[in-house]
Amino acid sequence: MLSCWLLSKCDCKKEKEKKANCFLKMLTNSSEFRTTLTRCVTTNPCDTLLPILDNLQGFLCTKESFSSPPFEELLTAVQTRLPDLLQASAGSEAVFTVLEVACNIRRLHTKSSSVCDSQDLKMVCKVIQLLVRDAHLVAMTTTAGINYLYITLLQTAAMDDFRILSVIITNSALLQKLQHCLSNVGQQELSLESGDSSSSGTGQCIAAGLLVAALAKFEQHGSVKASHVVTVTVEWLFAASSSTDQRLQACALQLWTTWFISNCHSSVLRVYRDQRLSMLRDEDVGLSISSRDLRLLLLILQRQIYMDVGLVHHSAVRCLQVALAYSRQKNTALAQHLVLQPWSQTLLQALADKCESGLSASAFFSLLLLVSLVEEVSTSHSSTSVLRNVICIRCHFLMTLLSVILY
Repeated sequence: MLSCWLLSKCDCKKEKEKKANCFLKMLTNSSEFRTTLTRCVTTNPCDTLLPILDNLQGFLCTKESFSSPPFEELLTAVQTRLPDLLQASAGSEAVFTVLEVACNIRRLHTKSSSVCDSQDLKMVCKVIQLLVRDAHLVAMTTTAGINYLYITLLQTAAMDDFRILSVIITNSALLQKLQHCLSNVGQQELSLESGDSSSSGTGQCIAAGLLVAALAKFEQHGSVKASHVVTVTVEWLFAASSSTDQRLQACALQLWTTWFISNCHSSVLRVYRDQRLSMLRDEDVGLSISSRDLRLLLLILQRQIYMDVGLVHHSAVRCLQVALAYSRQKNTALAQHLVLQPWSQTLLQALADKCESGLSASAFFSLLLLVSLVEEVSTSHSSTSVLRNVICIRCHFLMTLLSVILY
C-alpha cells in the first residue's frame, strides 16, 4: 500500500503539496517509511521512481548532514540508481531534479565522499555525456551538471584520487562547453547592477569558472594535461572581480588564485589581455601579467578584504597571498613596491581597528596573515619605516588578543 502511494503521480497542485508535506513528515519520523522507501528505490524501475525524486530533493536541500544509518542506507540506494535515473530522465524536466539530488547526496553522504567507485565514474561519464551532447539544455540544468562534476572532483581529489580529474580534464568537448559557458557572459553584462542569474547564464558561468579553477589546481597533482585550453581575458576577470554578484566575485578570485599558483602556466587555463598594453621594459621583466594590471588587482583585493563579505573576503585574502608570492618570485623590486604603498598600511590599520572593536572574526585572522606577508616581502627593503609601523600594529593586535583571552 505504501509503495503504491510513493509511486503514484499527482496532477493537482494542492495534491502535490499535500503529498510532499506528508512525505517529509514520514521520512523524518517513520523508520518503517524509510525502509519501504529504500526498498522501492532499490527494486523498482527507474521511470517509476522519478515522481519520488521531487519530494526527496525537497527534503535533502534542507539538511546539513546525516549521521543515522537508516538515512545512510537510503542515500546509498538512491546513489546506486543515479546513473540509470539520469538516463531515464534524459530529454525531460526531471533531469534537473536528478542532478540536484545527485549534488545533495554528494554533499551529505560522507561515507561515499572519499571513495570513487565504479558508480561514481559511471555517473560522471553520464553527466559529461549529457552536457556535451544535448545542445538545448536549459541554463539551470547545465549549472546543476557542472556543479555535480565540481563537487565530485573536490571530494575525490582531496583524498588523492585523481581518476575523476583525468576523466574531466581529458574530455575536450566538455572543456569547450565550459569555455562557452564562461564566454556567454560578456563584460557589459558583468557590469550590470542587477539581473536574473538564471536567465542571463551567470549561474552556469560561475559553475564553469569554479570547475576550471579546480582543474587548474589539481592538474599538477594528477600529472595529467588538458586536451583543450580554456581562455579567459584579464579584462573579463577584472569585470567579474568587481561585479555586484558576490558569487561571481568569488569565482573570478578562484581563477586568479589558481592561475598564480600554477605560476601562470596551466594546461587547462590561460589568462591573457585582450587589449595589449605597452610593456614597461624594466618593471615587467619575467611577468606574465603587466605591473599595471597587478596593481589594479591588488587594489581590488584590498577593497574586498576591507569590505569583509563572507566567502569573497576569504577568497581575496588567499588571492592576495599567492599574487604577492608570484610577484616576489618573478620581480622582488615590484613586490616590495606593491607592498610598501600607503594603502597597504591603511588596510592593516583598518583591520586592526576592526579586531579591536570586535566587529569581525575574519578580519582577526586576515590581519595575522597580511602582516606576515608584509614583513616577509619588506624585510630586505632599505626603508624600514613601513616595517616598524607593521610591527607596532602586530604588537598592538597581540595585546588586544591577549586581553580577550584573559577576560
